[in-house]
Amino acid sequence: MNTKSTNEQLQRLLILLKRQSRTPGGRIWRILYERLQAPRRTRVWVNVADLQRHYEKGYTMAVPGKVLSEGIVTDKLQVAALSFSSNARTKIVGMGGKCLSLEQLMETNPSGKNVKLIV
Repeated sequence: MNTKSTNEQLQRLLILLKRQSRTPGGRIWRILYERLQAPRRTRVWVNVADLQRHYEKGYTMAVPGKVLSEGIVTDKLQVAALSFSSNARTKIVGMGGKCLSLEQLMETNPSGKNVKLIV
């Protein structure tokens, strides 16, 4: 029985995360790799209210799962996640925040500094 994901985009992301985790300071990428490699039923689903609660200025929040729209956004959140619901993306961008893919986060911040993991 094959339990490996058939999502090609996720497989490509896992390869990139594993490669990036071998660089100096790549611990955050290793943790994201391990979380995304786990079964889908164990992935994180985070509401924007949770992101708002853990917000710190100057940090990018990384979510190894999906961001949902429950709650109110009052700050300019910068969030990188595997996926976003359309309403969550609208709320974050509407307040001047940014929604990034995990690949974009790796490209813009390869060292992983000022990245806060939300699990």
